[in-house]
Amino acid sequence: MCPTDGGGSLGGRVPGPAIPQTRPCRKDVLMAVVPDKNLDAVQFFESHVPVWQAAPTTIGLTPALVTSCDNAAKAARAAYTAQQNTKNAAKAATATYLNSVSALRNIGGDLIKTIKAFADTTSNPNVYSLAQIPPPAAPTPLPPPGQPTSFAVQLTPAGALYLSWKSANSAASSGAFFTVKRRLEGESTFTLIGGTGSKSFSDDTVPFGTNTLTYIVQGFRGIEPGPESEQLSVQFGVGGQAVSAGVKLAA
Repeated sequence: MCPTDGGGSLGGRVPGPAIPQTRPCRKDVLMAVVPDKNLDAVQFFESHVPVWQAAPTTIGLTPALVTSCDNAAKAARAAYTAQQNTKNAAKAATATYLNSVSALRNIGGDLIKTIKAFADTTSNPNVYSLAQIPPPAAPTPLPPPGQPTSFAVQLTPAGALYLSWKSANSAASSGAFFTVKRRLEGESTFTLIGGTGSKSFSDDTVPFGTNTLTYIVQGFRGIEPGPESEQLSVQFGVGGQAVSAGVKLAA
């Protein structure tokens, strides 16, 4: 609200300080009538100008005032249209640029492949310096398999213990393999009982009458060892079923 003074005649009034009065500010009135969003404001005046042009003097306006508002609305509409056209043109130009770069990468990439193939077939590494492109980097050796985890143990109908596990960097095609060591109850050390190129192993050499045994699995790539697994303890219970603390087993 906008403050006003309490002006007016003092006739019939006891003299004293003026009492401030309030009236709506022009800004408050506009905010209550004209939409806040710019495009909505343009559309508001576009729809009201024809109404005001019909009989301007009946609503306290003059034809000149309405004409100036009409011109301003048309200018705002034209500016909005130009802005949208510029935005659409920018989008189209960006798409054209990205497509052009993609085509350049494909064509240029084929040329680089050809240069590399020529260097290989001619056994001439100087080709790379002549073409001013870096030679291929030496292949990085693959790391050894990760620590075996998430063991599962299954007792087969033939009485063997089937072990399976998970391990990172352990595809057999990449040269990874695993060794399996076992310690029977009463033994103080682990004994290597076999190896496998997969992430599973079947132990069919468990002595008859064994109650508890413990395994350690370790991955290798060539002669590079990975970390050993945690010790996996397996206990045979009633009826020959295999059970193990902390490991989910299937009978």
